[in-house]
Amino acid sequence: MTLSNTVKGFSNRFVSATSFGLIPLFSIPVMNAGMDVPSMMVYRFGLGCVALLLLLFVKHIPLGLTRREAAEVALLALFYDVEAMLMIFGYNYISSGIATTLVFSYPIFTEVLMLIFFHERFSWNTLVALLLAFAGVALLTGFGGSEHARTAGIMIELMAGLSYAFYIVAMSNMRVRRMNSFKLTFYIFGFSTLFFIIFGMGMNGGIKPVKDVPMFCNLLLLGLVSTALSNVLLIPAIKQIGATTTAVLGAFEPLTAMIISITVFGDSFSLVMGIGFVLIIVSVIQLVLVNVKKKQSI
Repeated sequence: MTLSNTVKGFSNRFVSATSFGLIPLFSIPVMNAGMDVPSMMVYRFGLGCVALLLLLFVKHIPLGLTRREAAEVALLALFYDVEAMLMIFGYNYISSGIATTLVFSYPIFTEVLMLIFFHERFSWNTLVALLLAFAGVALLTGFGGSEHARTAGIMIELMAGLSYAFYIVAMSNMRVRRMNSFKLTFYIFGFSTLFFIIFGMGMNGGIKPVKDVPMFCNLLLLGLVSTALSNVLLIPAIKQIGATTTAVLGAFEPLTAMIISITVFGDSFSLVMGIGFVLIIVSVIQLVLVNVKKKQSI
């Protein structure tokens, strides 16, 4: 690993993580302007899909897809969609910074799923990480807002994290994991757009139109920056600095969202909540390192 590649890798991951953490900055104004979450998801993934399609053409990557690959991508997209929709929907109940941090606990759920379904080896370090995560969640979500809204928000965001954990576990056990990453992301975005169109037309009275220029700009930035760019830069980062470092640097996602939540939307923050935030980040980093040691010992 050369110094140049390391610098590029850290830069790519920093931009990738922070651009994902900007989701509240672009999505909350759209929600406040009256657009429902399913309609927002159509524009978000539709624009991201177009951006990835252009990238595939530039890189001359073929678009062929078998029936089995299509079925696997559809399932992955479903898990990804549930996470994406629930995360933003949870902004109605708790601050976006806390919401994003709770979703970032998905490695904890991933570990639990691997223990349950694949009988992965358990360790005391894993137990410590889980306990830190639970303590962090308790501290982070114990303050602010009514008890009913807080409980609803917590449950929604934890379900979002669980859905993303299913996405990670399913991906690691499917053939499409060997597909070109840009191509796979393009199809996930494409299926996501289709799913939300069907959902919006069938359950939500249709896809809401874009009302004005500010709404269009926020949707454009949500689709291109927080969706396409964050995923596109993640792939070279993994190659340049490795999956472990890339995963650890993912902590910039909730950190960015927390900063946006406090500075832009005026959400409250306390020392106790800060301790909870740190505990969740530490637990996730520890769990990533534990899994690296497991793989090295195999």
